[in-house]
Amino acid sequence: MKDHTETVTIDLLGAKRPRGQPPTGCAMTAAERKRLQRERAGLVTFTVELPEDLVEQFNEFLRFKDLTKSAVIEKLIRSQLLRKR
Repeated sequence: MKDHTETVTIDLLGAKRPRGQPPTGCAMTAAERKRLQRERAGLVTFTVELPEDLVEQFNEFLRFKDLTKSAVIEKLIRSQLLRKR
């Protein structure tokens, strides 16, 4: 049994310290981390409504080319809409 006045000796039978970094109480949620990542990268969420058959064809194209939606849309906008005339 440990003497309650003893403060120098460590407790050999006490609970172990849990693994990992101790909690600070101000952890961000996944949504907050993702929002900050988008801000650092300068990205903006852009929503578009398209016909269902067009979306199916677009998804087939993405699987065939092994590209992301963002990459294809960005390339189309840059090459077709923002090109110098």
